[in-house]
Amino acid sequence: MKKKIALFLLLTFITIFVVGHSTPKMALRTHLLTMLNGNSLILVFSDIDEIEYRYKDEYSESRFFLIKDSMSHSPFANEYVWGVHRKGFFYFAYAIGKG
Repeated sequence: MKKKIALFLLLTFITIFVVGHSTPKMALRTHLLTMLNGNSLILVFSDIDEIEYRYKDEYSESRFFLIKDSMSHSPFANEYVWGVHRKGFFYFAYAIGKG
C-alpha cells in the first residue's frame, strides 16, 4: 500500500512538472506559483505578452512582460521583464529585472 501511494505521488509530481514547463507561458506561470507570494498568485491569471527582443543571446531566450489588471497591486506586473530559456524540451522562467 505504501508503494502505491509513493508511486502515485511521484507520478503526480512528474506530471505537474512536465505540464508546468511545457510552454514558455506555462513556465512563467509555474515560476509565479512557486514564489508563494500572495501578490504573485494574482498574476497567474493575468495576460502575458512577448517582447520583441532584438538581440538573442546564447540561450536563445524569450522575454515576456506581464500585463497587470486594474485590481492587482502586485509589484511584479508592468515593471519586471521575465526571461524564459529552453533546456531540452522544458522551458524555465526567471526574472531579468525592471524594464
